[in-house]
Amino acid sequence: MYDLNEVKTFVSVMETGSLKDSAHKLGVSKSTLSRRISNLENALNQPLLRRQANRLIANEAGLKFLPFARKMLNVADEGHKAVEELKEEVSGSLVVFVHTTLVRGWFSALMFDFLEEFPQVNIDVRTGNQLSQEIKSNDVCVWVGEPANEQLRSEQIGRLSQGLYASADYLERTGMLSHPSELSQYAWIDTLKSEQNSIVLEHETQGDVSFDLPKSRLTVDQYILHAEAIIRGKGVGLLPHYFAEKHLARHPEVFVSCLPEWKGKSQPVYLQYPFGHLPRKMHALIQYLRDEAKAFY
Repeated sequence: MYDLNEVKTFVSVMETGSLKDSAHKLGVSKSTLSRRISNLENALNQPLLRRQANRLIANEAGLKFLPFARKMLNVADEGHKAVEELKEEVSGSLVVFVHTTLVRGWFSALMFDFLEEFPQVNIDVRTGNQLSQEIKSNDVCVWVGEPANEQLRSEQIGRLSQGLYASADYLERTGMLSHPSELSQYAWIDTLKSEQNSIVLEHETQGDVSFDLPKSRLTVDQYILHAEAIIRGKGVGLLPHYFAEKHLARHPEVFVSCLPEWKGKSQPVYLQYPFGHLPRKMHALIQYLRDEAKAFY
């Protein structure tokens, strides 16, 4: 029977080529690592490593043993995760990335409810709208728009419809819109920072109308800033209905819906989480997010 700490040490040294680097990575002393390697070699009755140019590399026996060592660690890890699933309590730490569109009015409320229901869980919440490159394979993410990170499983949990909004003061000065074809006569507040040059507005009976976007003096990447430009009467802009309704609930009449029967292209809402076997704390959060995402349909 091999000691898993000794096997883990051997695999680490194979990856780093250095006792010093592996000792730092594993948080133990070099002497402890040397002792573990010696114990493993004694158990195998075979040397596994040789020194070359101040680096440790595997000899023939080490190269043959390495894939089995990795397999042992993987099996042990899966076994540990399976046993963790048997625990009744949901506990531990989670990292959650949340798109800025969903923070206020949705996630901010359910975050506190979830923590109250599961008092042994800690959540590290990170927000933004360009998070996909930072997300790691052990995180959970709630994303608006098509996900770009392939390290995580993606599950669509909703859609956000969009509509046109402007401040009442602005429309009083310019007149109310009656058809999308009139948009070229109005100042446009650009739809978040993007490469698109036009938008498509959809109507249940009249079909789709494409609108070429005029150049906007202000381009932002946060819906709260986008809404602020609309509130200040800078023009007409496209906002998710969910975001707009939550904002109006807190600040009534700061802007109004224009052409409510016309809608912009809806945006998918994705839940992203790791592949494979998941700990109970992650299962609990994922199911919680699924249930709460019903608000998006």
